[in-house]
Amino acid sequence: MRHIAVVIAALAAFVHEPVYSQTQQGAWELSLSRTFGSVSTSTETSGSFGSSSTDSEAEGYLTLALRPGFFIIDGLALEPEILWTAIEGEPPSFMLSGNLAYTFSIPESRVLPFVLAGYGTGNAIPLFQTLLFRSSDKLDISVLNIGGGLKVLIAERVAIRTEYRYQRFSQKTDFGFGPYGGTAKSTTNFHNVLIGFSVFLP
Repeated sequence: MRHIAVVIAALAAFVHEPVYSQTQQGAWELSLSRTFGSVSTSTETSGSFGSSSTDSEAEGYLTLALRPGFFIIDGLALEPEILWTAIEGEPPSFMLSGNLAYTFSIPESRVLPFVLAGYGTGNAIPLFQTLLFRSSDKLDISVLNIGGGLKVLIAERVAIRTEYRYQRFSQKTDFGFGPYGGTAKSTTNFHNVLIGFSVFLP
């Protein structure tokens, strides 16, 4: 992670070429990132009844994050975000967000700073920026997105995108039996660093 930050800082300091129409009104920006890997669990129990342990087999997963952005005015883009995770033997998890992002153009530079804010809903709370297992059968988990970062053009219409993102996930659940019950509300806060790429379309 530190090496990537050094490379981006070097590009920001030394690469100075003009940016043309990437962030003008009517342009499109398509951002994509992916994560893949495997997950397994092990459980150990002990007590007066004895002890036991269980291990699960590793299951592969794939996460795709797609952000099609449309510049409604120069620099300001409507940027919906779709995060989808598939894991072997489990129903998929989703998160849908609507973000507004503003990209600042620096004259004679290929470095484009940006900020964003948005709100969305989903059916899972992520672990390490990956929606592994569903937390709900409904899209009833809300998410607040606030962040900012840099897009560094490595070609006329292709950029490396690095971003800090604060996310707050909130979920309400009902519990109880018969006339006895209540509502529980949980809030989970994340501070994330995302790395991906963007393609600018005319």
